[in-house]
This record gives sequence, structure tokens and C-alpha cells, in this order.
Amino acid sequence: MAVKQTRRNKPGYSMYVAALLVMLLLLIAGCGATDSSSNNATAGEPTASPADSASVGNTTTDGGNANTTVPTTPPDEPTELVELTVSAAASLTEALGEIETKFEMANPSIEINYNFGASGTLQKQIEQGASADLFFSASSKNMDALIAKDLVSKDQSINLLANTLVLVAGKDHSGTLDKLDKLKKDSYSYIAVGIPESVPAGQYAKQALEAARLWTELEKKLVQAKDVKSVLQMVETGNAEAGFVYKTDAQSSDKSKIIMEIDPASYSPILYPAAVLSSTSHPVQATAFYDYLRSSEALDVFLSFGFTAAP
Repeated sequence: MAVKQTRRNKPGYSMYVAALLVMLLLLIAGCGATDSSSNNATAGEPTASPADSASVGNTTTDGGNANTTVPTTPPDEPTELVELTVSAAASLTEALGEIETKFEMANPSIEINYNFGASGTLQKQIEQGASADLFFSASSKNMDALIAKDLVSKDQSINLLANTLVLVAGKDHSGTLDKLDKLKKDSYSYIAVGIPESVPAGQYAKQALEAARLWTELEKKLVQAKDVKSVLQMVETGNAEAGFVYKTDAQSSDKSKIIMEIDPASYSPILYPAAVLSSTSHPVQATAFYDYLRSSEALDVFLSFGFTAAP
């Protein structure tokens, strides 16, 4: 009897043992997962969710606030091009053209636009409200007029260059002149000068002729031009037998030649002042170009065209 009873209870015992085995296996599996996670953390390789990964670089712990966002730096905006207008004496055309190239290479965000003409004409334009950022005159007289009207700051005006006056004739002209009274000869029917009221070179020529007491006597021969470049052109084309220009203009011409250097004592010193205009809309950029004009690099260019440094 005892044997039979033992056989009836055996299946229940087996199920109990199987349950214990399953629980043991689950416990072992759980411990293994915990150890794996612990090992990864210990190795310095934490896992991050996709959301966490996306926020890298956009959050910071500012005073312990992990939710503070750091604004993303936008890409650099293209530097806006600034255009400067420089009203300059016509005799500076070639030299300033070379200086413009050098300056713009070093300052790609600034573009120089020139308005060349007679200094007196440019002065009047500025007085009447013409848009300009700098003025580069061939006469202190014209600059002083603008300073007197507060159109130019005296603190940003300086005499940069000097020049001399010469008499030129066509390339085929024979000989030279030692005195201005030789212009009374019939071979000089037309003598070109700048308009004295507006062209500094014409003012200096008039002073020299008046010092020689020839202005009135030669006045009927005088042909007045709008600027010194026009005077030179009249001589080069044969429309005048002689003309009063700056030495720098004569040196730049291959169609004329100097036949007389005018005595500097007979006319006012030829100085070239430069200044930033009070009305400029771009004071920073205008001052940058003004400073460059005063640099040794710019002076070397002016010297190469025959100018000298102002005393």
C-alpha cells in the first residue's frame, strides 16, 4: 500500500522541482543583464537615447540648469560693400588710379569712385550738396573755403603733396624758353591756361604772368580750359602752341614736352590738401582711405608720378 501511494504523489513533486528550476534560471538571467549594464557604465561608455543625441551641443549647464539652450551661431553674413566718392583734382588722375587698385586689394569691402575735375568746380559742387566722402584739392584755397563753412573738419585735413608749374609745347617743338616774354612771338598764337577762377593751375599761371607783367599783354592769345588735363590735351592736339600745366602732367604725356620750368617764386606754393567731408555717410571707411593716402605706400606712388611730399 505504501508503494502505491508513493507513485500517485510523484508527478506533483516533479512539477514543483521544474518550477524551482525556472525561477533559478530567471534570477541568473536578471543578474547577468545587471552586470552587463554596470560594466558598460564603469567603462565610461554610457548609452544615450536618440533624443539625447540630438540635443548635444544645444544644451549647457548654466548654473545647474540643464535645460538652458545655447543659441546656434549663424554663418557669417557677407560684408556689405561700401562705395566712397572722392572728388579729386584732375592732375591726380593717374596716381589715384594706381592707389585705388592697391587700396581695394587690401580693403575688398570698400570701393572707390572718383569725381575728377578742377578743384574750384569740385568745391562748388560740394558747397551745393553734391554727394562726396573725401576732397583732394590742388589748392589750399579751395580746401580752406570748405573748412570755413564747416563742410570739412580741420582735424581731418592735411597738405599731402606739392607740385610745380611748367610750360609745355608739342613734342616736335624745337628749343626751350628762358623767359616768359618769348611768348609774345608770333609763333605762339594760342596759349592754353586753366580758367583762373576755378582751375588752380590757371591761377598759378596767371600769378606767374602777372609777376612778369605779361598777363594783360598776352590775354588775347590765352585760351582758357576747364581743367589742367584739358590744357594738356589742347597742346597735344596742336590746338595751342604752348600751355601751363603741372610738372606731373607733363611727365605723363608722350605727346608734349617741357619747354620751360616756371620760377616757383612767381606763384603761390602748389599744395594738395586732402580731407574727409563732414557730410560723409561712411566716416569709418572714409577715414580708412584718408589714412591710406597718408601712408608711405601711397606716397611712393605719388612720388613715382612726379609729385613731392608737402613741406
